[in-house]
Amino acid sequence: GIRLNDMDIVCERFTTSKLRAFEDLQEISTFGFRGEALASITHVAKVTITTMTDGAECAYKAQYAMGKIVNTDKKSSEPGKPKPCAGTRGTIISME
Repeated sequence: GIRLNDMDIVCERFTTSKLRAFEDLQEISTFGFRGEALASITHVAKVTITTMTDGAECAYKAQYAMGKIVNTDKKSSEPGKPKPCAGTRGTIISME
C-alpha cells in the first residue's frame, strides 16, 4: 500500500517515477500500470485511490483531480485529506 504521508503527493508529476536516466527505460521488466501515469490521468479523469499498508488499522481513500487531493466535503474550504475507510492490504486505483 501507499503510506498515508505519501497520499498528498502521489499524483503529482514525477513523484512515483523510478526512472532517473534515459537508460533506465531499458531496465523496465514489466508492462503493468506505471505510477508515472497518475499525474496525467488526474488531469482528464477523477481518480480515487484506496490503500492500506502492512500493519495499518484501516485503509485510507482519497479522490484526486489535477494532481491534488480533492476535498469531497462541499461545505469546507479546507484542502482535501485522505479519509479512513474499510479496505484490505494493497492499493486500488479507480478512474471515472
